[in-house]
Amino acid sequence: MTTIKPVVPFIWPELRISGEPVIYEHCPPFGNLVLGAAWLFGVMPALTTRGLRVLDEWLEGNPVLKISAIVVVYPACATRPSDLTDLKTLVERHHDRLCARILPMQEVTDRSVNALCFSTRDSHSVHMVVGPSDDLGLEPWIDGHLNFAFQANPSSVEAFRCHFEGLWSKSYDIRLPRVSDIPELVLPKGSDEAAWLWQSYRNDVRDTQGHEAVPSNDTRTALEPGEITPESPGEAPPQSPTEQLGIKVLDPTANWISHLYSQGQLVSIDKLSKIPPLDAPLDPSLFGDASELRSGSVTRKVNMRVSVIDEKTLKEIETCRQALRTLLTKFTFGLADNMRWMPSAAQKLFESELKRANDEGQKLVTDLLNGDVDTFLAGKREKLTVDLNGIYSQLGRTGHVTPDVVEKVVASLKIRLTKALSSSFMPKLSYSSITFSSTESAFASPWGQAYSLLSDIAAFPRKAHTDSFFFRGLKTSKADLLAAMDVADDGILRESGTFELEDRCKQELYLLSAIENTPIDAKLRCKLVRRIIEGAPPASIEEELDEERKRETT
Repeated sequence: MTTIKPVVPFIWPELRISGEPVIYEHCPPFGNLVLGAAWLFGVMPALTTRGLRVLDEWLEGNPVLKISAIVVVYPACATRPSDLTDLKTLVERHHDRLCARILPMQEVTDRSVNALCFSTRDSHSVHMVVGPSDDLGLEPWIDGHLNFAFQANPSSVEAFRCHFEGLWSKSYDIRLPRVSDIPELVLPKGSDEAAWLWQSYRNDVRDTQGHEAVPSNDTRTALEPGEITPESPGEAPPQSPTEQLGIKVLDPTANWISHLYSQGQLVSIDKLSKIPPLDAPLDPSLFGDASELRSGSVTRKVNMRVSVIDEKTLKEIETCRQALRTLLTKFTFGLADNMRWMPSAAQKLFESELKRANDEGQKLVTDLLNGDVDTFLAGKREKLTVDLNGIYSQLGRTGHVTPDVVEKVVASLKIRLTKALSSSFMPKLSYSSITFSSTESAFASPWGQAYSLLSDIAAFPRKAHTDSFFFRGLKTSKADLLAAMDVADDGILRESGTFELEDRCKQELYLLSAIENTPIDAKLRCKLVRRIIEGAPPASIEEELDEERKRETT
């Protein structure tokens, strides 16, 4: 029996594996996402004992999970009075974490959809599951049932939240009297003649010679995501219905990269929220000097700075001020110049490290200024004046700087010190979801960015195994960081730490460098890096690179 571990986004049930000896890792297939959620709300049609058991397992297996559920029932649905009684008991047992209401529909045809929305505990992501399968998707799957699991954008979540709260106002608390007294109805079987007529129709349709099913040439399965194999090797397969519409099949590498993109977010720094350096620029014109002189092709620039903080303390504060960029290199991967991508699983660890660096920086500034910028500057004013006069003298000027020059310098320093004391030491961050688009044109291609990301993803664990300073300065454990950054199920992380593993990491880092320096297109680079991540023998990748070099020279 093979276990399927679907990765968001996915659809289920997986029709392309019907008849094979496989099962989903969780039942329903999105159970692992709920076990990592902080909250869940949604519409749950026709709950039965099976669905209630899953609800209970979620609440027991995830102690921080809170659920608000609308259970939709309709005439002759599978829900029985005992199920609603059990739901009431479950609500009473988890009264601070589970709220449930019942929404009874009028007609047997008034069917609802299973629609759930839930957070991700360790990141800012929100997932949704939508589909026609009752009982949390546990009812027997039939052809035509299609359930979607995907990461939702904020607008979709807000729209569903408004819809949910509207239904909530029309539904009834499960704890109210008689709410659990649902009639035990069943649909009438119908006559034997009706059953015979319908079965005859189905047989006739299957036997129709004018209709011949066109098999899709996309035989990827949840067992082998991204693998596409023609049904008849050596023969051109017939076009599938979507191909006839002009829809291109997403090739295996693009499909794999698309799943990677969904596991993280773009991280950017809000520059306006950054505290400036605590030493201030000094305008040379204050001393009668020009900031820039030009003569033909020769340019002379003057750069002056001033500080009232001793050099050692200033260096310590600056190190803390720059800690964010240092941390980003350990908790993100590069997409392009000044663009960093962070795995969702790493956000909590990153923000813990960021808080530590922020607290250290704030303590340094607070201890230095003792909470009073004016008093601190007043104590430094005399020495500052002496130092300014020293520079004034070195520039060949006679006399002393005027009081207004000292005031301007003090005012500039005060702005910087006040901001450092009154606001967060670290700048604010923005997280933005991005997607991989395989669209290409003469002026645009997604593969260069994808290669940058994959190359960093592959290099990360290999540098961690070979660089003795890789984890220096971090409080996060090596195991936790490597696990959080492993978005591609890297084969190197499934190996135990040995000298042979270190040698392999060095060899594969050399391969990554060779791939970057070989003049091949970015898409092929992506394919080769993927092979490294998946554990392909280095010799086979080197052989392919050699073939590409020969092809370039001929």
